[in-house]
Amino acid sequence: MDRPAILKDLPPKELANEVFAAAIGMSIGLPIPPPYIAFASSDRLSASKGPEIDGGRLLFASVDVQQPPIAMLYSGGLGPAVFRRLAQWQGVGKLYGFDSLTANIDRHPGNLLFGGGGQVWLIDHGRCFTGPSWSPRDLERPDASVANRLREWLTPVLDDSLKSAAAGEAAGVGTLLRDTDFSMLASANHVSELLDAGDFLAVVDYLGGRREHTSRLASEALEMLGF
Repeated sequence: MDRPAILKDLPPKELANEVFAAAIGMSIGLPIPPPYIAFASSDRLSASKGPEIDGGRLLFASVDVQQPPIAMLYSGGLGPAVFRRLAQWQGVGKLYGFDSLTANIDRHPGNLLFGGGGQVWLIDHGRCFTGPSWSPRDLERPDASVANRLREWLTPVLDDSLKSAAAGEAAGVGTLLRDTDFSMLASANHVSELLDAGDFLAVVDYLGGRREHTSRLASEALEMLGF
């Protein structure tokens, strides 16, 4: 079945980030458009960043859900009403937990999409795991806080009751992933073929260690520590 998709020509590590983060998010029930690793032959599409293979390159493909990004709605004049709608979304706490676990440094209104019936889609995860070009050294401290941009623009919209509820939902992310074998999940999604052995081991170990700190890190982003 043919499906329209958004294609991205990405360096191998950023491509791995997109695929792995999407797999983690989908495994805990977050609404992420189905991701694929696509092949672009050199005679059909010009690409320069993805891994070379068999006369072409690998690209990241995300199914196009054909919904506008929150940033577009905001700039279109809907303003605070857009953020209030997001604040009431039932997945907001899980979003904080997911971004905390995966050390996403770039969750902005442009990589959240609004669908009908209050549906929200999460896209663009190339800057997870501390950034698009991380090294194993960046992942040596699974417990370390990483700048969570939700704190900048979404946390101020949440009142104390919403923050408290979101913190509880975020804590559940670690529980949902308690028995997850990140190595198997990554391998099943071909991440092991995009990273060298040292990088693969580093990111898998990082997630395994960070899982237990997800609740604290999310509460920090929600400004709920000490409450």
